[in-house]
Amino acid sequence: MSDRPDVSFRVRLVASDLDGTLLTRSGEVSPRTHEALARARSAGVVVVAVTGRPPRWVDHLAPALGPGLAICANGAIVVDLPSGAVVEEHSLEPVVAREVVRRLESALPGAAFAVERGRDFAFEAAWVERLPPERAGAEIVRSLLDSREALTAEPVAKVLAWVKGERGDRLIERATEAVGDAAVVTASSYQELVEVSAPGVTKATTLARLCQDRGIDRADVVAFGDARNDVAMLDWAGWGVATADAHPAALAVADDVTDTCDHDGVAAWLERHLPEAAPAPSSRPPHPI
Repeated sequence: MSDRPDVSFRVRLVASDLDGTLLTRSGEVSPRTHEALARARSAGVVVVAVTGRPPRWVDHLAPALGPGLAICANGAIVVDLPSGAVVEEHSLEPVVAREVVRRLESALPGAAFAVERGRDFAFEAAWVERLPPERAGAEIVRSLLDSREALTAEPVAKVLAWVKGERGDRLIERATEAVGDAAVVTASSYQELVEVSAPGVTKATTLARLCQDRGIDRADVVAFGDARNDVAMLDWAGWGVATADAHPAALAVADDVTDTCDHDGVAAWLERHLPEAAPAPSSRPPHPI
């Protein structure tokens, strides 16, 4: 954990990663977590989901997450909940996206490519060939099948490279070295996937801009996360909280550690540290941490 002093502060905004942090391993918002967020929101605390997921993978969670904004695609897209409308997008220009693909082609032979564009997803044939048969048909119906050249013909929120059989930190390090300062490489919860965003676009930078627009100081922000792509956000926030099973890099910068996603770690921390998020004494569950 970081060496920041243990100081009291008021929380005006709660930002949380989804997969591995706020959501259970089955991809749901538990009743306890939903209630803790709702109570915090009722007390005037702004609640923001911050995720690597594209908007279309957040839509079905809107009722459980509650109204507000969701920072998606590792900071590249901001959507309104529950409408799903894209309110902000930070794109890679075509010339940059093409250069990113060129560099990754060279560094990661055999990679298959896809792109996120707002609420759309486009991929080359090699991508869908790697999907299980039961998923491939559905993806083709929902998405756009393009040539590799056509993928980067217009601005994109993210370039994705699927490297079969490659995974973990070493894959991300290789991709980062290849891309250089042309763009930002982030890790995905899907371990064979490299995700690339526009220069300067991360969960942290988009959250910082959102807070600035609302007059919220970083000192009044608590952020929750578990993965490499949460590190900058945890470090930026006034109080960064990692889950107990988080990536070592996330644990290294965190100010505090809470329980895992399957044990309502976010809710437990909020109930303990935010009076407005705690249930009435008669309904309060025992703290798991």
